[in-house]
Order: sequence, then structure tokens, then C-alpha cells
Amino acid sequence: MGRAPSSDAAVRRLQVLIAERRLEPGDRLGTETELAEELAVSRPAMREAVRLLSRANLVRAARGPGGGVFVAQTADRGLARTVSDAIAVMLTNNLTSIPELIEVRLLLEVPLAGLAAERADAATVSQLRRAVDEAERGADDEGTQRETDTRFHRTIAEAGGNRVASALAAWSHLVLQPALKELIEPAIVESVARDQHRQILDAIEQHKPALAEQAMREHLRYLTDLLEIVSRPAG
Repeated sequence: MGRAPSSDAAVRRLQVLIAERRLEPGDRLGTETELAEELAVSRPAMREAVRLLSRANLVRAARGPGGGVFVAQTADRGLARTVSDAIAVMLTNNLTSIPELIEVRLLLEVPLAGLAAERADAATVSQLRRAVDEAERGADDEGTQRETDTRFHRTIAEAGGNRVASALAAWSHLVLQPALKELIEPAIVESVARDQHRQILDAIEQHKPALAEQAMREHLRYLTDLLEIVSRPAG
């Protein structure tokens, strides 16, 4: 008798099932028993597969009537959540720092701005322009500044058309931005940040990758400079 497929095989088969059926978040896959039978794996292997995919934020299990295994997030959003959770834990436990995370952000978002300039369509440019215009209209509203800033950077990451890169960059607005904004709030000049956003937007709209990368680099370095200012000991 051959050995029953392992939990690793069950994970792969479950992921293939989700992809083949084009399932979306909230869609029901079935019970663990039903899935084990359908995918020809043991119930313990399926139970472990569900546990592993739950930890990766891809599925969720619900008990009781109407329960079962459900799609939690798409693969790219699951990756974004997993990376964000890991970085949040590192930051909380002082295993990384805000300056270190800004360095990583530069490594990710500068080339993503270049990709956006190459690939952005009219709808993407319109979304970016809307974020910048709303930020300018709500110049005195801190909540508007934060929300439009997050939307602006997320749209650029997604405009590059690389879902893995976009997912890897998502921790920036989920983890870094809230912590960074709170630190630099006494020093930031929001009108300067908005002007920098406008320059990034113009470069993307003109499909000039090098200019978009330069504008994004200058914007992120501005935030780094502000962090250095607020971190200096009072003298």
C-alpha cells in the first residue's frame, strides 16, 4: 500500500482547487472531511493543510452549522498580510527599526514607481490624481492626509503590474506608515509632501520611468530627513 499524501501535498492540492475554481474571499470550499475525500488525502493531512493555510491568511475554518473551510484572501493579499504581520512583530520586539524599514521601502518603492510609469493606464493615472486632489482639498484634515497618502502609494505599487512585488510592498502602508507619521508629525510640512506626490504623478502620467524613480526617491528621503530631525536630542 502506498503512503497517504502528506500535508504538503494537501496544501498544494487545496491551492490548485482554489485557483481552478476561481474562488474569491468568502467562498466556501467544503468541510475538512469533504475536501479530504475530494482531494484524496487523509483527514489528518487535510486538517494540517487547513491549519497551515489559515496561518498564511489564505483560508479560514468555521465550526458549527453552515461551517467549513472558506477562502479568506487571494494569494497575493494573503502574502501581503503574512509579511505585514511578521514585520509588525519584528518592530514590536525591536528586531527591526523605522530607519531600517525606510531603507527597505526605498529598495521596493523606487523601482515600483518606474514600473508604474512604464505600465500605468489612464484609469490608474486618474486614481492617483484623485488621491492628490483630495489631499489638497483636505489640507487641514489629518485623516484625509493619511488616507490619501496610503491610497497614492498603494495605487503606484499595484500599477506596476507585479502582484508579488505589490504584496511585498504592502507592509509599508499597513505597518510602517502609521508609526512613521506619528513620529514625524511635528516636523512634516504636508504641502511639501503633496508637491512631491504631484511630481511623482506627473512623471508617471508622462511615462518617464527614470523621472518617476527619482521623484519617489526624493520623496522617501524627505521622510528620512524628517525622522532624523525629530530624533535629534534637544540641545
